[in-house]
Amino acid sequence: MTKRTQTRSDAFETPARPTVAALAVALAALALLGAGASLAAAQPDDPAVSVTDAELSQSDTATVDVVLTSAPDGLAGYNLELTVDDPDVARIESASYPDRFDLTTDPEIGESGETVVLEAADMGSTVDAGATDVTLATVEVAGDAPGEAELTVDPQQVDDNEGERLRPASRAGTLTVTGSGAASGTESAESSSAGPVEELAGSGDGPSLGVVVLLGALAAVGALSAVAVARRRS
Repeated sequence: MTKRTQTRSDAFETPARPTVAALAVALAALALLGAGASLAAAQPDDPAVSVTDAELSQSDTATVDVVLTSAPDGLAGYNLELTVDDPDVARIESASYPDRFDLTTDPEIGESGETVVLEAADMGSTVDAGATDVTLATVEVAGDAPGEAELTVDPQQVDDNEGERLRPASRAGTLTVTGSGAASGTESAESSSAGPVEELAGSGDGPSLGVVVLLGALAAVGALSAVAVARRRS
């Protein structure tokens, strides 16, 4: 029986090494793909529905705008839902539409003021193609407790003038509620009003007029008492 000896070169084939030119072409292709992906990911003209920020005090109100950042093919109409993520801090009180939207529905506000649904149509085609920073609605919010809450927006349906559905990004607004100004004012008034003892004590730099008058009165009483005792003895 003849043994067949297999050489190393028969068992394994050495793969062909890529040339320097092939490596250069591959690297250039990867660089182009990366640049294209970056440009596609960061398009400044991509539409978004944004809510502006607001700062208000407790038991006060403020207004925020709901804005469509860009409308490449105009705007035919929209349906939005806004939500306060912490209704214990702030709540939605009311909402209104700009006059340019001549077909609107009454804002539908939830019982706790946590949500509002807005719907309007631009029947007069006042929002032209290429318009930017289009105010869709104005929302009035009320502060209930110090803290921060996000007012998020869900663009459930946004249509352009071509009858196509837009899919804008969503950008929430921040509601910052500060403490009540009345409480701090009351505290200042209480700290500024001094009691009878404090008024007599003065500021600490020296005896006040009240202390001097009090000491004088005590000295006069003492002198009168001494005179009365002397008369009795005589």
